[in-house]
Order: sequence, then C-alpha cells, then structure tokens
Amino acid sequence: MSVEANEVASEVWTRWQGQVINGVYPLGRYLGCSDHSGVFLTKYAARPAEVAIKLVPTNRSLAESQLPRWKRAAALAHPHLLRLFECGGCQLDGLPYLYIVMEYADQTLAQLLLHRAMTDDEAREMLPPILEGIAFLHGRNLVHGQLKPANVLVVGDQLKLASDTIRRVNEAPISLSAPTIYDSPESRKGSHSTAADIWALGASLFEALARRPPADGSEPGAAVVLPSDFSPAFRDVVTRCLSPNPHDRPSVTELLASAGGRSAGPEPAATSQSAALPPRETRTPEPAPPRIAPPQVVREAPRSSRSKAESHKRLTWLTMVLGTILVLSLGWTGLRGLRTLHTDASPPPSVQASGGASQSPDAKPSAPGEGRALAPGSSTQNSGRSEGGASPLALHEVIPEVPQSVRRTIQGHIKVWVRVTVNPQGSVFTAVADRGGPSRYFQRQAIEAAKKWTFPAVDTPPQRTLQIRFDFSRDGTTGHAVALH
Repeated sequence: MSVEANEVASEVWTRWQGQVINGVYPLGRYLGCSDHSGVFLTKYAARPAEVAIKLVPTNRSLAESQLPRWKRAAALAHPHLLRLFECGGCQLDGLPYLYIVMEYADQTLAQLLLHRAMTDDEAREMLPPILEGIAFLHGRNLVHGQLKPANVLVVGDQLKLASDTIRRVNEAPISLSAPTIYDSPESRKGSHSTAADIWALGASLFEALARRPPADGSEPGAAVVLPSDFSPAFRDVVTRCLSPNPHDRPSVTELLASAGGRSAGPEPAATSQSAALPPRETRTPEPAPPRIAPPQVVREAPRSSRSKAESHKRLTWLTMVLGTILVLSLGWTGLRGLRTLHTDASPPPSVQASGGASQSPDAKPSAPGEGRALAPGSSTQNSGRSEGGASPLALHEVIPEVPQSVRRTIQGHIKVWVRVTVNPQGSVFTAVADRGGPSRYFQRQAIEAAKKWTFPAVDTPPQRTLQIRFDFSRDGTTGHAVALH
C-alpha cells in the first residue's frame, strides 16, 4: 500500500474523493499517490477497521497480468506481509482502472527518512521482521519484487512489507516506470531470482542508514562503493547484498541467522486465509481467492466517514521497534516527535503523521486511544503523564497514555489544542483539533482523551465550547481546559 508523494499527480487523484467504486467502496480521504497509482481510505464490510484502496490505470494486457498476481498474494498470510482483501476492475469517467483493497498502513520507512536517518540500533530492530517476510516468500518460490523504504510499512503493532508487488520468481515484473537503484543489475537485463530481493534489501538498508540511496550509474558490473563514514556495523552486510554478482549475495537464511532472527523456513503462524476474515486469524481453512468484481461505472456518493479503529493487543516488543523507527518531524513545520501503534497502551500513527518539538499538530483523528480517568479536579503521573494543576473548569479529566518508548523521542514539548462542545449535562459530545499541524498520533491521543472529560452541568446555554490544551513532553503529559468566549 505504499505511496510516494507526487504533488502534481495528487491534484489529479484528489478529485475522485467521494466517488464509490462499483457501488461498494467509497473513496474516502486521499492518502497519496505514486507515478502510476492513487490510494484512498475506504470501507470494507468484512473488516470494521480502516482499510485502503489502491487505484491503478489499466488496459486489457495489464489487467490480465496483474489481477492473477494480486489473487495469489491475497491468499498469503504472514505477520510481516500486508493483507490484501479484494481486487477487481472499475471505471472512472469512462476510463478503466484496477483496484485492490488492503490493510491501511499507518506509516512507512520512507516517511521517516524524509526527516532523519535510522540509527544502528533501529536498523537492527527493523531487519528481522523484513527478513522473515522475505524468507516466507522465498520459501514459496515467490519474490517481493519492489523492496524499498516506501514499501516497508507499519500496520497496528506490526512491521510489514507491501504485498501487491509479490510475484513468482520466474515472472517478469509488470514495468510501469523506469528501473531504479532498488532493481538489481541482473533484473535490468531480464534475469529474475530471489537474489534481486537481497539487492533491494541492501539498497534499502543503505538508504535507511545514510538517508540517501546508493549511487546509481556506475560502470556495469562495478561494485557499489560505500562512503567512508558509513556504519561499520552494517558495512559488510550492505556490501555483500549490493554485490553485482547475484551468486555473491547472502541468502535470506544467512541474513536471518546473522540478525538473530528465526529460521527462514515456513512459519507455523503463516497460513492461507480468506480475504474476508479479520486480521490475526490463524490456522484457517484454505480460502477461495478474492472476488474479482466486474468493471462498473462509478457513481457519486457522500464522502465516507472514517471507521473507528479496533483496539489491538497490549504493547509488545515490536512497539519498542516502531517507537524508535517512526520518529518524524511534526511535519510541514519541521517539528519532531513519534507516532506509534494503536494498542491498548499506544494507538497507531497514521500515514501523514510526523513527530516533532513544541508545536500544535494538524490532521484528522483516527483510532481511539485509551487514557486513564482522573479523579475530579486532579492530575496523575503514570506512564506518560506528569503532574500538573487540574483544570478548574473540569470535573473529570483523562490524560492520554503515552508509552515511555514514545516520550523519550520527544524533543521539547508537543502541544495539542482540542476544541470541545459540552452539553448541559457536562458531557463532551464533539471534539476536534483546534490548531494546524501534521502529527496525527499525538493529535489522535489528545482528541480521544478530550472526549472523556466531563464538566459541571448548567441550565443555560444549551451547549458550551471550551478548549482543552494538552502538553506532551519526555516527562509526561498534562492537560487543562480553557473557556472560549
């Protein structure tokens, strides 16, 4: 589901928001695009959580090649591969498109690299999940085909690889763009093998640590030269992965062993699943392939509201991984911070989020987070909260729970102001962000906490508007309400 920003193309894709694909999939919020596809939020009846839909302009030849590959990939299930649910054909303004419905990825490695390089420790934590996903594919005579930072994704509490590029080893890629540094030298000449994924892994690891891809355009067959200041811990493995001779590259089994990961053999938890089943189902019967819907004309429909994300399992070790690798600047304002996953203790970041220093965020709220209710007129310090004065206007406050792994990445303070509408009984019935900024993780935390605040009941007016101001820092989180006149 990865999307690489293209400002010009985005203007073309955003006009489709509000349309409905084949009368089933409403095109909700536009998420982004590449040079050949656009991605939107949508609704999927078999899954209550948010899902995404990718649209690709097509023709008969492309459809005949691409749809069978998507069907095969949708029958796969692995903790580190993005789930695919349904694919088919449609029309937009009379032009043919392919669509594929998939899990909604909260974040990508490419987004992190817009703001900073990864540390050695972060790269060590990231590598095993990627290798396990590749090993699962190679063990089934499949290749990922387009391993790169934009296709390293975060979904809930899992690090995953995009799945819509998966193909058989002996199948040529469906080329929609010019070759890049992530394409191995032999694949550019028409030779395809699992070693091409190892090359792409080396290029991606180089970029993750150096914040730029390795230089392209050297003499054919020449080895990639690493800069003198490149990480000593990864110099050998990256050099071997980027060997121009595919036979000199390490296998995924060797890389897993050196990274301390599990065996590259098929994993028991990786079973074929029906595209209609919710995630994390295991040991289910072999499903029928996803339904291929016939092309239909798209009709107008109201813009979809975002689905409330389902709660996830409690914090696992992977949260620590994502807590470190998903530090982004609070976006277009150059701030820093971190977005993590939506588990009971830590809701997920979203696609456009970035972390940062003291500024107010801006983006639509997504999945709810759990905050701990405080006694009326009190504030508590616990797991992401710091003591502060209670809001004199509030009877009951809820301060967002922010894991220590997230708080320790904050530089300075992150302020989020939420405007709430309170009914005469003192309950909040609407809560929206009151300031601009792209850190959707901290904004979502603040909005969901603000919804649980209560205030004194009044006879008049019929409703009140207040502002709840949250301050996130390494020491904890505070919040207080301010009356708006």
